[in-house]
Amino acid sequence: MSLTTWAIIIAITILFIFYLRFKKNSKNQALKKQEAEAKKKYQLYLKRFNDTSNLKKLEPQITKVAGTKYENEDTGVNRQDIIKKSKEGELLMLIPDELNRFDSSAIKVVKLNDEQIGFLDMDISVEIKSRLKSQSLVEAKILKIYKEKDNFEVEIALQRYSRKLKQPL
Repeated sequence: MSLTTWAIIIAITILFIFYLRFKKNSKNQALKKQEAEAKKKYQLYLKRFNDTSNLKKLEPQITKVAGTKYENEDTGVNRQDIIKKSKEGELLMLIPDELNRFDSSAIKVVKLNDEQIGFLDMDISVEIKSRLKSQSLVEAKILKIYKEKDNFEVEIALQRYSRKLKQPL
């Protein structure tokens, strides 16, 4: 091969390497931007609630998210697809679903990017809805994602706070 051919091959290789690095940096920047937006959204979500700094944390309540195998009516997106992209430890928002025709106390379990993964179980939604309505924060995060039969299921931890103020020592 001639010197010119080798020079062209080397130039193409160098350009390809730069392209791959640029692409990787672009993905990293996009991920950082998504994380920053999610953090900002969660801070905005927290502003709805009373300050918890002077309240005692209660024992976390572990529960399974209901309705994970269905499609979201508002977007048409399958919740299973959303759950596949979710991570353990991810923070969630709890949003009362006032228009739910099946359960007047329904609470949506929603990721910080506004994608719904399901609902709180009916057995605990009445208490949680009461807390949310009184601006009492209930934090939620994904504890475990696992496969049961053919569906992904999600177990979450709900962190509630006592409604009583901490007593000074």
